[in-house]
Amino acid sequence: MITLVIPSYNHINYVLGCIKAALAVDLPGRKVVVIDDGSTDGSGEAIESFISSLSDSTVEFISKPNGGLVSSLNLGLAMADMEFIYLVASDDIPEPAGIKKCVDKLIASPNAKFCIGGGYAFFDELPENRAPIYGVAQDDFFSLSPDAMSRSVFLNYPSPILLQSTVFKTEALRAIGGWDPKLMLDDYPTFIKLLTHFPIRDLDFLFAPEVNVVGYRQHESNSYKNVKRQYFMVRELMEELAPDHIQRKAIGRILASYVISALKNGDFATALVMLRSSKFMHIVAAIPAAISLVGKRVARKSN
Repeated sequence: MITLVIPSYNHINYVLGCIKAALAVDLPGRKVVVIDDGSTDGSGEAIESFISSLSDSTVEFISKPNGGLVSSLNLGLAMADMEFIYLVASDDIPEPAGIKKCVDKLIASPNAKFCIGGGYAFFDELPENRAPIYGVAQDDFFSLSPDAMSRSVFLNYPSPILLQSTVFKTEALRAIGGWDPKLMLDDYPTFIKLLTHFPIRDLDFLFAPEVNVVGYRQHESNSYKNVKRQYFMVRELMEELAPDHIQRKAIGRILASYVISALKNGDFATALVMLRSSKFMHIVAAIPAAISLVGKRVARKSN
């Protein structure tokens, strides 16, 4: 019924906990595929030893040379031979009950291609302090008409929307061609393509933020904390996927957002690098976007 795919890279402190949680998913025909992407911290050996000790034919381990997360995701998709697929980063904690609830919802809504559940962010230091990963911004976004969503997905995307909070029909990910090897991002381009093909809430897809599907671990090596790298990856995505008539505005908006983040962290050097690497037209487009973003933040604080 479901294949759970765990792409892993240098998460020796977390990956076995992720695998143990995945093994607790109680669904017929459950398979777990763990793909190590050339880890250098010993996690590959730890995974192999742990899985060997299980004597469980429903768990498969693949070790491959480092090729990046996208290559691991595409390999996992190619190996998936069940109706449903769930993908989770090896530093996160899948929630078995939530995964099962999303599968049940998809079975009850046969036209729906995926179910975006909810989840919680947590820190190892204070695991009892949990914050929901989704809120009003995501609910409003998913309620948009298809035309409005086709613009907002580039101009007002309510980050984050996570692969690991979502259960997919395997056919849906194959219908969009999986992940583009030219793009380094995993979540954002996937949902751009999915919501372009399947844009109608409660018909094409389901949104169930009340169902905890994942524990989203926060730590210093989270990729989203590298502001400069994130900007270049998102800009690359916009250049590849954003329609011509909104591309300049879309890139200007993400430039404004990441420059503001860098300045907020006191990282003036990173802000300068991003500006210097950007085209003049994108810098010009970033000015009104920055004013709007700062205004919204001030308004939220005043409320």
